[in-house]
Amino acid sequence: MSGTAGGGRRRAPSPRTEAWQARASGGDYGAAPEAVAGDAVLNAESAPPATPNLAAASAARLGGRAIAMAGLVVVAGVLLSRVLGWVRTTVFLAEYGGHSANLDAFLAAFRIPDTLFQLVAAGAVGSALVPVVSALLAKGEDVRARRVVATIANLMMLALIPLAILVWFAAPAIVPIIAPSPEPTKLALEIELTRWMLLSPILLALAAAMTAGLNAAGVFGAPALAPNVYNIAIIVCAIVLMPALGIYSLAVGVILGAAGHVATQAFAVRRNGLYSLVLDVHDPAVRETLLLMAPRALGLGATQIVFLVNTYFALQLGDGPNTIYFGAFTALQIPVGLIGVPLGIVLLPPLSQAIARGDKERFSRLVDQSLRLLLYIVLPLTGVMLVLASPSIALLYRRGAFTLQDSATMTPVFAVFLLGLVAHVLISLLAPIFYAGKDTRTPVTAALLAVAVDVVAAAILFPIFHLEGLALAIGLGAWAEVTLLLFFMRHRIGFDLRPLGRTVAFAVPGATLTAAAALAVDRVIGGLTHGSASPPILVADLSLACLAGAAVYVAWGRVLRLPELAAAMDLAKTLLRRS
Repeated sequence: MSGTAGGGRRRAPSPRTEAWQARASGGDYGAAPEAVAGDAVLNAESAPPATPNLAAASAARLGGRAIAMAGLVVVAGVLLSRVLGWVRTTVFLAEYGGHSANLDAFLAAFRIPDTLFQLVAAGAVGSALVPVVSALLAKGEDVRARRVVATIANLMMLALIPLAILVWFAAPAIVPIIAPSPEPTKLALEIELTRWMLLSPILLALAAAMTAGLNAAGVFGAPALAPNVYNIAIIVCAIVLMPALGIYSLAVGVILGAAGHVATQAFAVRRNGLYSLVLDVHDPAVRETLLLMAPRALGLGATQIVFLVNTYFALQLGDGPNTIYFGAFTALQIPVGLIGVPLGIVLLPPLSQAIARGDKERFSRLVDQSLRLLLYIVLPLTGVMLVLASPSIALLYRRGAFTLQDSATMTPVFAVFLLGLVAHVLISLLAPIFYAGKDTRTPVTAALLAVAVDVVAAAILFPIFHLEGLALAIGLGAWAEVTLLLFFMRHRIGFDLRPLGRTVAFAVPGATLTAAAALAVDRVIGGLTHGSASPPILVADLSLACLAGAAVYVAWGRVLRLPELAAAMDLAKTLLRRS
């Protein structure tokens, strides 16, 4: 699919576009020419003989065919991660059901350590470190790139360790504000579990720096595997240690999983020479990385406000609703993780290097093709998931202590979450487009708008619609964020949005027909099986309904000769050939 397929000629870059790209590719991070020359000497003379040429290796790994292979690795890793995340949630729900005070306490306690991680690391590291290191590697500055990765990792450790200690002592004052409970026993459990899990954000922050460094170098295998080790550790501890430790087994799993996240990437990091005990805070590239991280960390921290507010509201409904909300949100993350997240991860390094090299055509082509293909796939998927929400939740979670009533309670919450699915997937791709240009402020501005919409909408909708109101507030915030990001793409980067509009105009009617076909098959099978919820029947129901919907959508694309269909079919053939 060409960069101009689907509509018109591409406009010449505007002065704003030129300025944005010039700022994005400005190579020396404020360093004097002598400093750059000195660094070249350092690269030549100081690099360990056994350490590979990272710049050359990165360029080879991020070529056209290599990007496709990297995409397969990341998709496979994220697919496995989402499956294991579902297994993890299923184990929790099967053990405790949808109305457990202990599981509610664990999920509430997890919020504080997770907020620490989001504030200091999480996506802030990747969005800031990958573009900076990619630009250094594009210029052949291997040693400097390695030094920047190690310095950022060490700075995060120095920031998180004292912060975690402070939160440990302050937990009795913080937890009642975030997760209030009228039951002293439940509140004490929340405080204790919070303290147990404060080690995890420290380890996860180190793992995030390792992931960013490896991705910038074009290494995707170990970073794609690491989250799966995290999930496996939690699942194993939940199953093996539950009889002895009860709910504390989940906290132990979180800690061991975070350690496994680091250990999984350690060999690849060592092989590529990406970590050492160095703290070069005077390097302009380090300072730029921190400046880029700051707004992103602010945005992620603000986003955590949404989860803290929603946790607060859900706990007002008694034991269980917080768990129901968590299960529905986990189900939403499956399609988001399978489609949007891998594409954003794989595209960030080549987008960053395209800007660093001034290759505007490659940058525009990657963005255009990715956005249009994503919309063409996600729109019908959303329709199908909406009409099949009930059997989907039953198949995902109906086992053990999770009852038919729990499933019926979760289904409408999940369905409302799906109203924001397209927006959530778009965000996972739109934000890296700005990160590639070393612009973290624009996505943060959009994220702050989303947070404001989320919180205000939750306060208004929760008293009326309860958990469904919280889910709707999340969707409204996501759509507000997408709208602002697209506005900035149009006016700051000069990106032509008309091809996206044409893709949506043709895909929405096809998605409607697709959902109708899937619903018809679901109703027929439900009538024949008298609404049975046995796993084999649910699998057959969902499989046949999805196949019917896919057949209708492919036929729609062929009748209209949509270029996105050809691109999707080519991608599917590539996956089958290389599987």
